[in-house]
Amino acid sequence: MRYRVELADRPDGLYGVWRGRVYPAQRSTADGTVLLVALPGEEAPEDFDTEWNGRAAKVVPDEQADSTFSLQTHCLFDDELFRIAPDPDPNSLTLRWNGQDEARARQLGLVELATTATPGEISALWQERHDFPGATRPEPGIGDPDELVRAIARTVRSILPEGWERVAAQFRQVGDYAEIEIRSISGELSVSLPAPPQLGQLFARLRSAMYRPDTGTWFKGTLTLEAPSSFLFDYDATNEPTWRQPPGTGRLTARAYEAELAYFPRPRKQVPEWLAAKAGLPVEVTFRKAVLPENRQPLPPEEVRGVLDYLYRAPVVLTRPERLSDAVNPAGPADVPDAFHTDGVWIWPAAIPHYLRKYGIGPEPELLERIRGISFRVPYVPPEIRAAAEAELLGTPYPPTPETGAADSVTLIDRGAEPPLGLRASEVLTVLQRRLNEYGIAESAYRIGEHAEGVWSLHRTEASWEVTGPAAGEPAAFAHVEEAARFLLGSLLLYPARTPEPQPMEWPVVPLRGEPPLTFFRSKRMITLAAGTTVLRFGNETGNLVHDPGTRFPEASLTPEREPLRQTYRLTRGLSALTGVTLSWGPMPGGAVGYLLPLAIAQHLEAGALERVSDQP
Repeated sequence: MRYRVELADRPDGLYGVWRGRVYPAQRSTADGTVLLVALPGEEAPEDFDTEWNGRAAKVVPDEQADSTFSLQTHCLFDDELFRIAPDPDPNSLTLRWNGQDEARARQLGLVELATTATPGEISALWQERHDFPGATRPEPGIGDPDELVRAIARTVRSILPEGWERVAAQFRQVGDYAEIEIRSISGELSVSLPAPPQLGQLFARLRSAMYRPDTGTWFKGTLTLEAPSSFLFDYDATNEPTWRQPPGTGRLTARAYEAELAYFPRPRKQVPEWLAAKAGLPVEVTFRKAVLPENRQPLPPEEVRGVLDYLYRAPVVLTRPERLSDAVNPAGPADVPDAFHTDGVWIWPAAIPHYLRKYGIGPEPELLERIRGISFRVPYVPPEIRAAAEAELLGTPYPPTPETGAADSVTLIDRGAEPPLGLRASEVLTVLQRRLNEYGIAESAYRIGEHAEGVWSLHRTEASWEVTGPAAGEPAAFAHVEEAARFLLGSLLLYPARTPEPQPMEWPVVPLRGEPPLTFFRSKRMITLAAGTTVLRFGNETGNLVHDPGTRFPEASLTPEREPLRQTYRLTRGLSALTGVTLSWGPMPGGAVGYLLPLAIAQHLEAGALERVSDQP
């Protein structure tokens, strides 16, 4: 698939909505008015009584505008997200990076968090819409959704290029923050199109028209058109949209999550947990409070221990130092603990297990049925539920709903998952740095973001990503940073003995008594010896140093008396090992690859991890 963008009609700027129509706008802070300008190609209303840059215009008081919003065009360039800055030259675009890390920006080849590009170098395009607060919004639930969907389809069709086959226009909105993205498909060509300002307004009106008090409205809507004239609208009213860039996250954006619930309120049970958390709503939980039953029935003897364990082991959410009087035997000593437990559903005073232990009085039947229903095992009670139980007892507000903490793209990769939108270039460099560290490759062996003599280097040029080796040679050029990162990582792993080891380093495997110290090895690193690997041992089976089968004894740099003690072993399963290259020692030249096993040879033989192959004369 080939990707292209159309940038001829970028809609960036401020807009005002007046009498249901969208106009480019200029706001005056001096007198609180808004200048509305007719869109090119559209007929202006009759009462537009002034001009601006040769187009009909009208000045209205700020409060008469139904709403105002801004549009910003963002793009995907070189696998990274940028905002396209206003520029009169459509063929030379100034791109402002959306990140903030200056060190990473330099590695990406950016200058002052910016770069330049041509439209042909951009692979995706979308608009951010930021609504300003104080708008006069239509009453939610009013409007004809079918007519609005048809209007959206007409608007999208009016901007399509020749030969289109399929197009999708997606609107993602929470509160005052939205993203609008249009992509058309024609054969093997995918074209990103800028959205006209009317389109976002139609989508926003559709969200409002589809609102229902009992369920709210949707967060992501997609209109799909198939040539010549069929269309389908699909929406998601449950999940948070897969944003190009989520609102907030260190950027100055319009209000989102709190504003969403202010504009489109819904019952607490109908608020998705991600929205409840980000809007700061309290946790949603209803507790049942247990009391000492009036009809006190003894428990079956075989259940007493299980019920007692459950009642005592459930988390304590509130405790006081005083002891309470005995409700069963008021004349007795005041030995009842003043505390409360919860299992996330029930809250019960510590008196209930106390009376069960002391008098054999069981809890009320419904609590007892819950305990039996979950096999007398206390469930995990999250901290926010424990805090809510305490708040319930004290009569204070419940704690806020915790964020589920959706994993970032790098974490998803480490967990074996795939990020919804792939890795950005900056994230690729983060993963690369992490892998280099995990494999113990010294930072002195490479450079990222700059060219350096004598080491491996990955850096951005005007035309591509380049990787150069420590020896003078032709650089390897790649279109994408991920390809370059793979090449760099593979090269450093393929030639480990050519790279210095990190200093200092605590190794998990060390030489046993009688073996050369770690200082006798260079280029040390941890590896896994695979099952079926054969290794050569010089010496008895109390040590843990083995070598490659082709090693000559002088290369091992060992004491001469170990030369006759040769034995070959085969691994029956994989073993971790510390490997390195032996240094010269006296007349011994060194240069052999050695492997330090986790345990002595004899122990690995006993455990079945090694087997003898043959005795060498």
